Amino acid sequence: MSLIRFFIYPVFFLGTSCFYFLFVHSGMEPLYSSFICFSLLALIVFYLEKKFPYEPDWNRNLGDLSADIIHNLVNFLLIFLTYKMIEVLKFKISIPSIWPSELPYFLQIMIAGAFIDLGMYWIHRLSHSFPFLWRLHSVHHSSERLYWLNGEKRHPIHAMLEGSPGVLLVFLLGASSEVVLGWLSVLSFHLMFQHGNINYRAGFLKYIFSVAELHRWHHRKKYRETQVNYGAVFSFWDRMFGSLQNGEGFVRGSQVGLEREIPFPKDYLGQMIEPFK
Repeated sequence: MSLIRFFIYPVFFLGTSCFYFLFVHSGMEPLYSSFICFSLLALIVFYLEKKFPYEPDWNRNLGDLSADIIHNLVNFLLIFLTYKMIEVLKFKISIPSIWPSELPYFLQIMIAGAFIDLGMYWIHRLSHSFPFLWRLHSVHHSSERLYWLNGEKRHPIHAMLEGSPGVLLVFLLGASSEVVLGWLSVLSFHLMFQHGNINYRAGFLKYIFSVAELHRWHHRKKYRETQVNYGAVFSFWDRMFGSLQNGEGFVRGSQVGLEREIPFPKDYLGQMIEPFK
């Protein structure tokens, strides 16, 4: 059983990412490839959460499921709009390109991913320092359980702020919309495992990727305890900039969420309004 837990992350996350690259390489439209891979992986992760739960109580609906589904739909719409907007801008604006478009698609995605993930790291970190950014980001931290839908539980304004620096940079460097979509797809695959209620172990991969056993520390209730492990996909940013917590122990059900007297709204509209109160 313990051996299976070590294979869950590399087989299903890295495997799904590889299938996405293969689908696109074979000529399938990137949006379709992303949708197919995400849908299949969602079914797999849902099953794994039932079969190998990290915290059994986190598999119970706490009145958050409907809002979390809407969060995912809205944020996938933002990904779609980003993809289409880059396509349109590429057609209408002539920008000298220094992007290494001659490289294989996989390598281009990894290069774009490094830029985008670094930008997300710093906006995420700043969101724990500046009050307005924190109010937007608190929507994500309001979850009282961690499971596969939490990864895309973000206020859309914060989602755009978080992704914009890196996406804008790779666009200006000349990356194609397919490359940007490729990384955003890999990010969505990873977020399912980063927040998933699966009792897996990543082994040496946690020195590269910001996996669940690292990210759970970031979701503790006490505000000062959330100031660690900001990486969206890669964990080496945290190591590089001194925000990594790789301690022993476990984060349990009652330890996640927000420490506040008034409960955070459970409904989607309430969560959209709450940061502006």
